[in-house]
Amino acid sequence: MSTLAQMISSAFPDGQRCLCSPDEVPVPRTGRRRRLWELPHAFHCALIGTCLPVAEMRKLAPLSGYDVSNMTDYSLHTVVVGYCEERSALTEAIQRFLDKRHAQAVARFAPAKSAAEVACTWRDALAAGEDVPGALWAAWTHAATDDGLGREIHGDIHMLSHQVGASVRADLRQLEHCKRDAQALRQELDALRQGVTDERRAHAAELAALRAELDQSRQRAAQAAALQRELAAAARERKDHAALQQRAAMLAARAEALDEWNNTNARRAAQLEIELRQARMALAAAPATRAAGGDAPECGRGCPPGPALEGRCVLCVGGRSGLVDGYRKLVEQRGGRFLHHDGGQEEHLHRIDAAIANADAVVCQTGCVSHAAYWRLKEACKKQGKPCVFVQSPGVGSFARSLSALVNAAPADQVIRVSV
Repeated sequence: MSTLAQMISSAFPDGQRCLCSPDEVPVPRTGRRRRLWELPHAFHCALIGTCLPVAEMRKLAPLSGYDVSNMTDYSLHTVVVGYCEERSALTEAIQRFLDKRHAQAVARFAPAKSAAEVACTWRDALAAGEDVPGALWAAWTHAATDDGLGREIHGDIHMLSHQVGASVRADLRQLEHCKRDAQALRQELDALRQGVTDERRAHAAELAALRAELDQSRQRAAQAAALQRELAAAARERKDHAALQQRAAMLAARAEALDEWNNTNARRAAQLEIELRQARMALAAAPATRAAGGDAPECGRGCPPGPALEGRCVLCVGGRSGLVDGYRKLVEQRGGRFLHHDGGQEEHLHRIDAAIANADAVVCQTGCVSHAAYWRLKEACKKQGKPCVFVQSPGVGSFARSLSALVNAAPADQVIRVSV
């Protein structure tokens, strides 16, 4: 319930809301609703002040030729109330405005047929505190309202104005308190805002410090990552250094072995030089022997006479590099073709298979080939069915005897060994 309704309820108890009783017989009245200028002039002040807003008065007053631009609200109210005694363009306009504005209240009071019913409806509206201006306009202009009810309604409005004034004064005092409270709250709000501003600044400074610390942490992390990479590189270098040291030790051992091998080769080279001179002397003596019609001596020890290879291809595996030409001459003197493979010293071992495939017979200098070359040659000759002579001494004489062994060997013989 609104404040106005509470004041009206306190001014008019429930027992006084309706003046009519159920046993009272309404007195029928005929006629129309009364117009504004037909009401007692004593009612016009309360009616205009309660039902007609000041803004609307300023719109309607110029209809009477008044310039209201410089009038106060009270002066304007006095002028309009004075015009309400007579019918005029202004009062007719006010009549139309109030009928339209308070049409619902007029319709609510329309069913009343007597002053008692009008009074009852008025009391109910007054107690409810809803649309009191509309109820006032509908009750005073109702056709059943008599002078007594009119004066009673005027008294209600008069007392209500006092109560409303007192309420307004109380409200003003309350408003003053509220203003002071609002001022205090505003000051407190300003203080809180200042505190929030200070907190934000402190937070921003702390955030900036944290960001700077984060940047430093990221830099330290990057430096740590770089150090970790350097440590990993150092570890790899240390490992590589250890491997290099191990390889250096192996190379040193290999160099020592090579030195020993070189010494051995030097001794063997000296022996080969002797054999080479013997072979050259034997080869030089061979043409003279053939010219004399005799048998050729074995190269240094006597070689078998006459060509007997008849175009066969002989593969020599191993041997001394300085004696290869002597091997070749012996094969060609006997009518054959010569092939040579160093037994894996410089040439690859996988070429032995192709060389054996192109040869008709094989002479292997076993003292000048590796074990891998020996076994590979032997296996290849066995698979391809090629005869093979194994010679222990790499001399030219031994090679000549191996050729004689190939010529004199039976077709089924594949492995022939010739001793020194």
